[in-house]
Amino acid sequence: MEIMRTLVVGDIHGKLELFNRLLAEMSYQAGADKLVLIGDLVDRGEASRGVVARAIELKTEAPDHVTVLKGNHEAMMIAALARPESEQAELWFYNGGIETLQSYMDADGNLDVPVEHLAFMEALPTWHEDDHAIYVHAGLPEGAGGQFTHPSEAADNPELYWARNRHFFAEYRGKTVVFGHTITGMIFGERQQVWQQGDLIGVDTGAYLTGMLSAIELPARKVFSVSEETEVEDERRAFGTRFKLWS
Repeated sequence: MEIMRTLVVGDIHGKLELFNRLLAEMSYQAGADKLVLIGDLVDRGEASRGVVARAIELKTEAPDHVTVLKGNHEAMMIAALARPESEQAELWFYNGGIETLQSYMDADGNLDVPVEHLAFMEALPTWHEDDHAIYVHAGLPEGAGGQFTHPSEAADNPELYWARNRHFFAEYRGKTVVFGHTITGMIFGERQQVWQQGDLIGVDTGAYLTGMLSAIELPARKVFSVSEETEVEDERRAFGTRFKLWS
């Protein structure tokens, strides 16, 4: 019996063209493959609205085979739109929300966020699991005793989509965990390379910053990557300085 492959896509951050190219590169087949989007569909890139629309389309096409996880940027966007005068909104603006707002402007310059898009993002789960791995946006919560909590016991814990825990990166042992949120080459691994070490796989290769969007196929652990044809030199030089705590 052939094992269904799971394709896990890293943080897209509004890079719709790269996302569509990656789906083609992987020869993604709706209904035949499982697809997991690791979160952070929005912010920083130029086409957040298009990425959300594409994710909804993919989920509608194969609802039992497509999982889209909540990232910290979806959480920030929902909070900011609910309370636009709050500190949460300011945090979102500072971390790529301006670009997302621009993508949701209509021809007259008015903000037009479809109810369907908001409902979709509000309903996103914080984790997923199949036979191959556990999938979260950022990492697993660390308990008082240094043990890492299975997300089924902490589904509402924001560490699942906010944390950047060096203990997790260095010490986790158990069922394979695939995560995004932390750009490879910043704390671990090599720039623009999917990071695989022991029971951990980091798939965020910094699409908005490096021009590289990546995915991994499980259980084969085959890596797919697509890159923009040209990279802005200023972004390349600034890779080590532009990274923000809540990227």
